[in-house]
This record gives sequence, C-alpha cells and structure tokens, in this order.
Amino acid sequence: MPRGIALFAVMFAPSFASAAEPQVSFRTDVIAALSRAGCNSGACHGSPQGKNGFRMSLRGGDPNLDYATFVRDLGGRRVNRNSPDDSLLLMKGSGRVSHLGGSLMGRGDAVYRTIANWIAQGCHDDQPPALVKLEVTPGSKRLPVDQPSLQLSVKAYFEDGSQFDVTDMTVFTSNDSTVAPVTKTGHVAFKRTGEVAILARYLDGITSARLTWVKPDPAYSFRGPAPANYVDELLFAKQKELLLSPAAVCSDEVFLRRVYLDVTGTLPTPEAAREFLDSKAADKRAKLIDTLLEREEYSMFWALKWADVLRGSPVTISERGVHSFHRYLVRSMADDKPMTQFARELLTGTGNTLNKPAANFYRVTRTPEDAAEAAAQLFLGVRVQCAKCHNHPFENITQTDYYGLAAYFARVQFKGTQFGLDDEIVYLQPGREVNNPLTRRPQPPVAFGSVAVVGPDDDRREKLADWLTEPGNKFFAPSIVNRVWFHLLGKGIVDPVDDFRDTNPPSSPELLDALAKDFVKNGYRLKPLMRTILNSRTYQLASEQPMQSPNAASADRYFVAAQVRMLTAEQILDAVSSATGVAEKFKGFPAGTRAIGLPEGGINHPFLMAFSKPVRDVICECAREDDPALPQVLHLLNNAGVLAKVKSADGRVAQWLKAGKDDAAVVEQIYLATMSRRPTAHEKELVAKHLADAKDRTAGLQDLQHALMNLNEFLLRH
Repeated sequence: MPRGIALFAVMFAPSFASAAEPQVSFRTDVIAALSRAGCNSGACHGSPQGKNGFRMSLRGGDPNLDYATFVRDLGGRRVNRNSPDDSLLLMKGSGRVSHLGGSLMGRGDAVYRTIANWIAQGCHDDQPPALVKLEVTPGSKRLPVDQPSLQLSVKAYFEDGSQFDVTDMTVFTSNDSTVAPVTKTGHVAFKRTGEVAILARYLDGITSARLTWVKPDPAYSFRGPAPANYVDELLFAKQKELLLSPAAVCSDEVFLRRVYLDVTGTLPTPEAAREFLDSKAADKRAKLIDTLLEREEYSMFWALKWADVLRGSPVTISERGVHSFHRYLVRSMADDKPMTQFARELLTGTGNTLNKPAANFYRVTRTPEDAAEAAAQLFLGVRVQCAKCHNHPFENITQTDYYGLAAYFARVQFKGTQFGLDDEIVYLQPGREVNNPLTRRPQPPVAFGSVAVVGPDDDRREKLADWLTEPGNKFFAPSIVNRVWFHLLGKGIVDPVDDFRDTNPPSSPELLDALAKDFVKNGYRLKPLMRTILNSRTYQLASEQPMQSPNAASADRYFVAAQVRMLTAEQILDAVSSATGVAEKFKGFPAGTRAIGLPEGGINHPFLMAFSKPVRDVICECAREDDPALPQVLHLLNNAGVLAKVKSADGRVAQWLKAGKDDAAVVEQIYLATMSRRPTAHEKELVAKHLADAKDRTAGLQDLQHALMNLNEFLLRH
C-alpha cells in the first residue's frame, strides 16, 4: 500500500493497530479525520484564537503546527501512546470528557479509529505524496424523477500516481440545504425541485457536484413570450426545466422609465416620454436603446458605477485626483473602450496620477496585497481575502495563489504626498519582493496556477494584464458580463457578483458562457453586450410575479420577473430635478451638474447622505443600501430643497400654467414628467376632485406633483 494511505485498511479493524498493519499517515489520514469531525473548523479549534487553549490550523492548513500541538504541547498529554483510547484528544472528541463541542465522533466511527490507530503506532509524522486532484462522482447530474436522492463518492489522486476512495474522510456541504441537504457521509436527498452544488473537501482539495431534481407536475405547461435572442432562449429553457414560467412583457410606460434609469440613471423628459409612447414603430424599443447608449448621461452613469467600486474619493486620491480620475472614467465609457484595455490601463498605470489618472488605482490600493485583492475582485470576480491567512475554505485558492498574485504588484512605489492637494507619482522599484509566510521566501508571481516568466527588469504587471486579457481567460469575461447583468437586472447570474466559486454556481451557466463569448467576439466592449441584454424579453419582463407550478423550483434565482429595487441616491435626486425642471445646485460645481455626474463619493449633501450615497471605502457592490428608511421618507415629505423645486416659479408646473395650458393638459404633463406615463382614468377623476377642492390652482397642481414623488412608483425601479 502506498506511503501515507493506511486509513482504508484499518478503519474497521476490531482492535487498535498492530505493528503488522500499514502505517497511518498523520498528514493525510489524521488531518482528514479531524476535518471530517469538524475539530479544525473556524467555529471550533481552527479559529485564530483556538478554543479553551487548544488551537489547530484552520482545516489542517498547517500540519506542522498541528503535529506540534498534538504531540508536544502540554507535555504530550493530548495523546497516550500506551492507551490510545484514553488520549485526551479522543476522550474529548467522543464526549467522554466534558467538551463544549459535545460528542463529535463515536468510538466505532472511522474518524475515531483513524486517530486511535495513529496514536497506537507511535504518533509518527510523515511526508506523504501530495494530493493533486479530487474527483466527486457523479459530477453534474439530473436525478431521475423517481430517485430524488443519491450517494456521492469521492476519489483522491496523489502525486505518486496512487488513487483512493476518500468518501469516508470527506467533508460535504450543500449550498442550499432547503432544496437538498447532504449528510456527513455524502448522501444527498432533495426536498423539492431545484439545483444544488455539493462541496466536497478532503485535505486541501476542494471540488463540487452540481445536482438537479425535478418533482413532476403533469399539469405544468410553459407560458412565456417568444424569445427575442439567445438570452431568452437559454433562460426560458432553464425555467422550463425547473417548471417555471416568466412574466408577461412589460408595458411601454414601464419599459420607457426602466431603460432610461438603467442606462442613463435619469428620467425621460415629458416630451421624450410622449414621443416614445405615441410612436407606432414596431422597433421603437430597440431604437430607444441605441439612442440612450450614445447619450452623455450613459457615460456619466456608468462611470459612477466604476468609480464606486474603484473607490474614487478625495480621501484616497486627493481633490484634484478624484476629478481627473472621474474624467478618465467618463471618457472610457463614452468611447466604449474595450474592457481589456481599461483593465490593462488600471493595472499597469504609472506616472503622475493627475496626468495619468489610471494610476490612481494604486493610490487606493497602496500595498501589493491590497492591489491583489482589488484586481481579483474587480476583474476576476473572486474574493481572495481569506487566503491571506489560510487557504480559502470554500474554493481551491491557496495562500500561494494570494501571495503569487500580490507578487505582481510588489515593485509599485510612490513619490509625493499621499494626502492633501498634491498628486503622487507611481513608479516601479526593482528588487522589491513579497514574501510567502508559509515558505518565508520571496514569492514568484503566479496567477491561479499560471506562472509568469519575467526578467529582472520586466514590468510584472504587464504579464498579469497579458494573462488577464487573453481570450482564453476563464475569469475575466464572465466576471465583467456578470457585473453588467447585475446592474441591468438587479441580480447577478452569479450572485454576489464578485464571489465566483464552485460552491456559488451561476443560475444559468449556459447563459453566462454565451454572454461571455459574445462579449469577447465584440471586442470586450460594453455597449454591444448591453444592447443584447436590453433587447431581450428577459430584461423587458413585467415585475409582477407570475403564478408558478406548486412543484416548481424557487423563482428567486431564475429571472422570471423584473427585479423591483430602490433607486440610488443620485437617481432619486436627479429624478426630482428632472420632474420639476429645476436643477440641483452643488457647492463648487457648475450649474446644471447632475448628481450622477459628481466625481466624489462622500459628498457633503444632506439628501444624498440620507439616501446612502456610498463614501467609496469598499470594493464590493454591496456598499449601496437599498432598504428604505425613515430619514428618506422625511426628506421627500419635508426637505426644503425638494419643496422649493416643486413650488419654484421656474419649475415645470409654473411654466405650463404661465403658457396657458388647461388643467387636463398640465396634469398629463405632470404625470409624463414625474412618472413617465399618462394618468389613468381613475387617477384623472381623483385629480379633478382634488383640484376642484383646492383653493389655489397652482398650489393644487404642485401638491399633485409632490404627492407623486412620494409614491413607491417614483422611488422604485420596477
């Protein structure tokens, strides 16, 4: 039997191991057994502080530490070579001695027997062959209708060519136990129709199985609009597979408001709304999409989105720097710059940050580790922060991956003043390295297994950009596509958008792959990608949830209806300005500046602060809060600035009245300007009654507009 694998010969032995039995490996068998029992998890002794004076490395990431802790710590009292069964390690683990974690293993369990046999054999350390691959069977499978459960098996492949079934020492986890939980032994049982990813972890190897089961419904029939493009074809096929049906296509009024807000962040003028709604052209939606993608507001709005996650703030990149950086982002969006070029410019930026604004990426990410974390999250959709201290618990990302990525940025240095009005100069200092804390040696640059060949004078960042932007890169295109999908649909195909991993699979891998390939084909440009998504029926679905089969999967992940969500702080303020015709004034900015065009993050503006405009101190899209709060309600009801806009003599209502329009015409204009639609017959009746009772016609019409601004229909994207 190969060195290091004795578990399978002894796990069911009637007594503890004798000298004739194969040697139990500490680094493969014992570490795996402790992981299976949960002893070295983050909630137990694997936490950085340990528990009750006993600390293990998280999930066995540092076997040297663990061996010293078990065998030498406390004078070796945790193991009893003469009577393994009386070892403190086993007595606490089995609950025979008081243990806060309770009983984690029975004396007849494979986990218990493995540790006991290792102790009986003398607690030897070893250097077994490295684990090179973990394989779970079945990998991806749709279970038969009459078989909603199955048993998984896991095989480990080692460096010396040996391979073993390690199911009994594997830790299994389901990403959705409400759909299909998994037992410790790897038995999966579906409770309802759905898809799950089952994580299988053995030592430092992680893999997953994606499983689907559908509870049949003879009465089900797919109901949905005809597909407009491949987006619909793929998503509708997924919905049909899971007994789901999409909503109907939304009305022109809803589409008009939605697409304006999603593409430009603004509302249409009443004139633009009337023109679109009155048009009889069959392709008017497609034409509107094309028009909006060329608007100046598009560039400002999508520059705002990138400024948020790139953390463009006066605190980090100075007052002048943030304006220069913002102009750079706006130009990049206006030019539809290929995202490969955009990423390369940011990652390889050098020089004075005022003249070379892309180099501001490094003013925010001031250490190699910060730059690695930001680059991974922004352009790979991967959160690597966990791997700074230990291997990632839910993904095959190691500390070497983390420091290998950081090594690309090791030579970035700064000249100048970090804070204040002065801008810094970003330059490269040869000879600087990042040390790997595991090897305690300089870490060569490596990007998720791709080792860079670099000379002593090469800019390592160029090599990283080459790897990142090559067409075969499996991270870049899906990550960017998913981020755009999130902003247009309200939820990522992978959600959260920056958490790509095997245990957080896409809701439709086929769609994500198709969008990514199309994105690459179109030169990594955003506008063709958006055009495809915006023209799909999926984007144009109504927000009303359709009735679903009682046996259908949960509809949350599969885009069966439009996502209703709160407008951003900037969108609401600009919508108030657009509806009233009175621009907001921002101190230090030219007249007519829109909230979506502000270059700064945490600007001192009461309305924007009340509606949670982010200060840009985190990378993730989660910085914006979208839950309504009392201060927001009070601002819309009582904010002096909002009331002044509504009642302004220069506002739309006052101007329409000055032009001699009758009540019906003014009411229609108010609705078009504020709600992007005409009033319904019922609303006309209510408004007519309100105006008849009003003592002042002007005040009555202004009150109407103010009331509309406080409706959910105004505050929500739907």
